[in-house]
Amino acid sequence: MGADGGSIPDRRDLVKTRGKAAVADKAVARERFFNCALSRKRLAKPVVADPLGKLYNKDAMIEYLLDKSAYGDGEQICPYILGVKDLLTLNAQPNPDEGEGKAPFVCWLSLKEMNGAVPFIALRHCGCVFADGALRAVLPNLAKVGDEAVGPTEEASCPNCTKPFHPTSAASVLPIYPSQDVQEVLLATLFATRAAAKANKKRKKEGKEKDGKEKDGKEEKGERASKVAKLKTEASSRSASGSPAPVSNASLAPSVRAQLAEHEKRRQAAKAGMSDAVKAMFHKNDGAKKGDVADFFGRTFNRYATN
Repeated sequence: MGADGGSIPDRRDLVKTRGKAAVADKAVARERFFNCALSRKRLAKPVVADPLGKLYNKDAMIEYLLDKSAYGDGEQICPYILGVKDLLTLNAQPNPDEGEGKAPFVCWLSLKEMNGAVPFIALRHCGCVFADGALRAVLPNLAKVGDEAVGPTEEASCPNCTKPFHPTSAASVLPIYPSQDVQEVLLATLFATRAAAKANKKRKKEGKEKDGKEKDGKEEKGERASKVAKLKTEASSRSASGSPAPVSNASLAPSVRAQLAEHEKRRQAAKAGMSDAVKAMFHKNDGAKKGDVADFFGRTFNRYATN
């Protein structure tokens, strides 16, 4: 087929397929379960795991969080860790055999060493560490990372500390040093959770601000309504009494008070200079008999005034 003397291409030569996952060196994989990922010192309690399942001595991680330059390659190892809340404190069983080359921790159920030969997982709600196979023998419905979420199911108890949890929820399980594909899934889940928490916080903040504005608006409307009701009450009281409310001179400006006083002085002077005849035209004289002339300026607009 190739016209080169009998070479026959197969499917691998013609179809692009996904390459095989790189197999880590067994010595390197074994070393990860023995030493802290930051300080490279032997793991010793207290031990913490990050959201991707990497192991650290807790004191080294706290030192890193306080000073990001404490470890030169810290930003390459765990750049996604923002604080202590991102860490899970593990409840691991120390290895009773402390001989040379022995793993620092073993499974609570099978006592298998946590040395990378078999996969290990931790329960997020309590931090207890088990060999994956041993725990699934006890809890066959235990979920795996990447499984689809299912509805609420019956709770199960941790075989070590008896704390209840939901075994069918993938969020209940954290694999220790999983494969690269699983780490990518865990990292995507971490970022999605943070984004959802940030959006929820922003939504709550906007809701509080909206409630505050509505409350202020209601209070303002209430104050305005009370002022209007007060003005109506004062107006009705004045109309009932038949006279406008007196204006206090103290509430007037000094210039206005001076002008009013000058006006009153001129009015009194003009009144004093009026003759009795002119005064009689504008003011009642009870002693005089009413007639056609006496009430001339007091008549109505009708043709005939009523006497």
